[in-house]
Amino acid sequence: MMLKKTYLLFPLMLAVCVLSALAIYSRGGAQEINKDAGYYNEKGMGYFNKGFYDVLPKGKKEEASQNFERSIIAFRKAIAINKNSVQAHRNLARVYYIQKRYLKAAEQYQKVTDLNPSDIDVYVLTALAYTKLQRYTEAIEQIKTAKTFTDDKAVIQKLDSYINKIEQEKPPR
Repeated sequence: MMLKKTYLLFPLMLAVCVLSALAIYSRGGAQEINKDAGYYNEKGMGYFNKGFYDVLPKGKKEEASQNFERSIIAFRKAIAINKNSVQAHRNLARVYYIQKRYLKAAEQYQKVTDLNPSDIDVYVLTALAYTKLQRYTEAIEQIKTAKTFTDDKAVIQKLDSYINKIEQEKPPR
């Protein structure tokens, strides 16, 4: 008689455990869905900062690379949630630049300038990426575009100095 009760009790306990696990899992899934672009951008910055500031200076290039890849995944999630997230695009560009993936960096910086056209710094960063690719004409065009967003003579002078540096780096024809 006691054995029959055990046989009946075991499936009931198993069902309760399975239902509890499903409830916990579904709540976790719901929490994942409710996370916004800002959450993933912050998460990406955490990975980036750990890789760039904590790990890379110690010479742990492989570990830093893993952190950079994690940051890319997080920034892409942020962009998937909000394709207009200026910060996620900017941060993704930063990671690509550090990884020497200059074309991808330039593409992401270009998206930032599309979303926030008056951000002069981003034009300079885009130009820097193009310079690394030896695409000097495009780099100079970025700086010239940046100049259209300011009347500040000191800023224009600085941008002109960047154009001169790019011109000097450019191989003669």
